[in-house]
Amino acid sequence: MPGMTKLGIQLIIFGKRGGDDLPGVLADVKNAGYDGAEVGNPTTSAGAYDYKQLFDDAGLVCAGYHTGVSALADLDHVRETAAHMNIVGAKHLMAGGKWPDTAGYAAAAETLNAAGEVLASEGISVCYHNHNWEFFTLPEGGTGMEILLRNTDPAAVKFCFDLYWVACGGEDLVSFLQTHGHRSDYFHYKDGTFDLATKQPLTFTELGNGQVKLVEATKIVKTFSPVWVTTEQDRVAEGGDPATSAKISADYAKSTLGF
Repeated sequence: MPGMTKLGIQLIIFGKRGGDDLPGVLADVKNAGYDGAEVGNPTTSAGAYDYKQLFDDAGLVCAGYHTGVSALADLDHVRETAAHMNIVGAKHLMAGGKWPDTAGYAAAAETLNAAGEVLASEGISVCYHNHNWEFFTLPEGGTGMEILLRNTDPAAVKFCFDLYWVACGGEDLVSFLQTHGHRSDYFHYKDGTFDLATKQPLTFTELGNGQVKLVEATKIVKTFSPVWVTTEQDRVAEGGDPATSAKISADYAKSTLGF
């Protein structure tokens, strides 16, 4: 396992600076000890070579892109994104969304299947990224996560399970991963506090400083030999320094979790 799984970071922690000063952000990511970074979705192939150069110059790999499921309905856009990703070297496309009812999640599953088939043919995995709301009970009963797991084709659609949001959504994290973790080879490692009574987030923290049972979960995650484990801290505490928080999480992932 060590040496196989790469350690990445979602650049959301750097906020607006991720767009304004990507070279500087990538330098901070490298200094913090990461192998690569996950970014938003630059959708035009014209800038892909320059984009790849930024990662090459930093000595990093682009772990993946992040987009919305709604953007995947346009298969021409999906193909364009795939071309861009293959130039940059990113092989995982994370996609999330939120729908009010069973029909919405069922339609999302169809979109994911169609886009996933196109992306798979280009050597890229589409990975549904969850939040807490996929575990809320829908008006018709059941949950969005149940629909997505049941209605997506495992050959075309993977999942990017976010450990914090699974726990915040009221699931037993270890049990959930034991049952469904095989659908993922790319995990988001997030920590923080949350209110289980309301299934709502309270704070986001560096890894090891919140409520998520990361040590126990990692024992299960490692059995799947994921390609990437990517830290994601949506924001730092007021007055905090993203680069410092990023390094704290990287150090914890390596020293305590063994990545």
